[in-house]
Amino acid sequence: VLVRLERARGYSNPGSPDFNDFLERRGYDLKGVIKSPLLVEHLGVASTNRALAVLYHLRLRMMDALDSSFEPRVAGTLKAMLTGNRYFLDRESVERLRESSTFHTLVIAGLHIGIIAWALLGGRSALKRRRTWRVIVCLLALWAYAVMVGLAPPVTRATTMITGGLIGPLLFRRSASINTVALAAFVMLALKPALVADPGFQLSFAAVAGIVALALPLADKLRQIGQWRPTSHTPHPPSCSRAVRYFAETLFWDERAFDNEMRRSPVRYRLKKAGAARVVGRLRIQPILRGVVLLMITSGAIQLATLPLMALYFNRAAPVGVLLNVIAGLLTGVLMLTAIGAIAVSGLSAWVAAQLGLVVKAAHFVLVNAIVPFAEIPFATFRVAHYNGWHAIIYALYFVPLAMLAVLMDRWQPIDHAPAVDRTPKRRAAKREQSDRELAASRRLRFAPSIFCALAMTAALVAVIRPPSDQADGRLTVHFLDVGQGDSALVVFPHGKTLLVDGGGELRFDRRERDDRSPAQAEEDEQGSTDNAFSVGEAVVSRFIWSLGRTRVDYVLATHAHADHIGGLSDVVGNFEVGQSIVGHVPAADPEYDRFVDALRQRRVPLSSVSAGEQFEIDGVTIEVLWPLPASGSPVTSGNNDSVVLRLRYGSVSIVLAGDIEQAAEDSLVASGVDLRADLLKVPHHGSRTSSTEAFISAVNPRYAVISVGERSRFGHPHVGVVNRYLAHNVKLYQTGRDGLVTVETDGLTLDFRAYRK
Repeated sequence: VLVRLERARGYSNPGSPDFNDFLERRGYDLKGVIKSPLLVEHLGVASTNRALAVLYHLRLRMMDALDSSFEPRVAGTLKAMLTGNRYFLDRESVERLRESSTFHTLVIAGLHIGIIAWALLGGRSALKRRRTWRVIVCLLALWAYAVMVGLAPPVTRATTMITGGLIGPLLFRRSASINTVALAAFVMLALKPALVADPGFQLSFAAVAGIVALALPLADKLRQIGQWRPTSHTPHPPSCSRAVRYFAETLFWDERAFDNEMRRSPVRYRLKKAGAARVVGRLRIQPILRGVVLLMITSGAIQLATLPLMALYFNRAAPVGVLLNVIAGLLTGVLMLTAIGAIAVSGLSAWVAAQLGLVVKAAHFVLVNAIVPFAEIPFATFRVAHYNGWHAIIYALYFVPLAMLAVLMDRWQPIDHAPAVDRTPKRRAAKREQSDRELAASRRLRFAPSIFCALAMTAALVAVIRPPSDQADGRLTVHFLDVGQGDSALVVFPHGKTLLVDGGGELRFDRRERDDRSPAQAEEDEQGSTDNAFSVGEAVVSRFIWSLGRTRVDYVLATHAHADHIGGLSDVVGNFEVGQSIVGHVPAADPEYDRFVDALRQRRVPLSSVSAGEQFEIDGVTIEVLWPLPASGSPVTSGNNDSVVLRLRYGSVSIVLAGDIEQAAEDSLVASGVDLRADLLKVPHHGSRTSSTEAFISAVNPRYAVISVGERSRFGHPHVGVVNRYLAHNVKLYQTGRDGLVTVETDGLTLDFRAYRK
């Protein structure tokens, strides 16, 4: 393979993903790009591992069967659930599952492995005859499946835990949940220590730790309270509030079994239990109610344990996920088992397969759209800012009160177990009195830690979901983001209001158009559609704004409708509370602009247009619109020369943001006689040779200039002639591709620059 090897190029902004770390965690050191099949030489055929070949062939066969049995949207979801291939997911489905905090249903993990193990073991019959060989067959099938889908951290963790849980009883050992968690973590980190920094590894173990340390103990305590009856070992009623006792008895008290016991018992007595327990028992719905409540407790524990990681990596909090995860878990089981059943019987009965296919389609629809009824409810699901740098220690400190809660849960003993009976009456009375005193003291001691834990947990929750934003300091700040081949600048005004000028974006050209164009035409025509595989607006622009502690953008401005400027704004509008959106020309039919307007409409953000000659003020900063001229004629376009050009004046300092204007627009601006002078210029059109004419640079006469461009631009930006032209005017040049995020601050008198990359 003839290829230039290099380190992966990321986006040098606070909050942006580090692709080198991503690759290193997966065992890759360098990356390269091959642009032609002529650069690949076929040397021969290597020997293959037949077992692996069989597994991978089976995976391909399964994906083909899913494609032929279900519509593309459903097949894409099933490919993720059953084969671990998420490249065919529908974008709308992904976004809705992320909103509802149920995206994990698409990632093969404990839920999926558990469903498969349950199916292989025949449900509850796993404890019946021929247990040993059934367990062995099940484990062989599970590990083969884990290898087939790629041994991702969640898959490895779940399979290791189930292995420990099934083998333990065969060796006459009790499978303690916390031990199986620790064993899985130890084995995985011993084999691959870099996993400790993997978000999937962290989320997977945080979720399981929440179940083991919070959900299971709470469920066990409720069971003890609900099932209590006086015995020699538990003579005293549960020591808990009346509400907790009523709740537990409703879930766990079996009035029918108690009545049967009293009929056979020589000593008969009555117990005052919750009336609701009798009602749900008679209606035969107690097992269903108990299952739903326990699932919600489990879901709540998972949400609580993974909240800081979700905020740090995905900037999302979804309280509604406590409910929706219960629904999603059940639907995932239905989807997986029914889809496999449909494929298995398709060769025997097309009618049965079709009916099962309808069940799969209905379950998929409910899974994807479960968030819709809650979408308009405030705080059901929302995006949150995140801490950056050393402040991110908050996410580690969050687990301190959570661990305290787990300890208190473990120490809570609602049922008092009586000691062995002493035959001496005096000693028995003395021990009873001492036990009562100790019980009263322990209850008093438990009250203070519980209050402290509740306060600490509340403070931790607030701190994680509401990081403080950067404070207004009376200075005008402009952040020129590194968005690769594109433009995005965040203006923070002296009193804290914000203006986002463009949002970057990914260019993707139609293959036929690309093949027919010359390199010069490709450079001049930068319109394209955004690449759904990666979103600059989500992963780069939004993450940077969140790193400032902000969840609101007051103004969003799209200079023109090319994808590398407007493409990322749709994500920004969806992620933040936006006060006002601004555009220049409104094109009659443009897919990028239409996508942006759709996002504005969904979020009910007002839209207005500006043109040359308009002027307004924000926090003492005067903003002049220098270009474009009002649209005339038809059709209306929003190309490079239609870009909105702004001049910001604060005190004696001026900044010109020139969009992507080219020579024609520059000449018109110079000829108009408008005041173009500025201390700082955002270089037009990424430093293209079709822009930055001598006359325009002389009219602006900047001391500093910032070129928004990728480290290695596919279009050859910035052009060497343009760079030399600025240097000839003694202009200090910054490039986002070389320097990363460029931050400019001014108090109205001086300019201060900071570059993210040293």
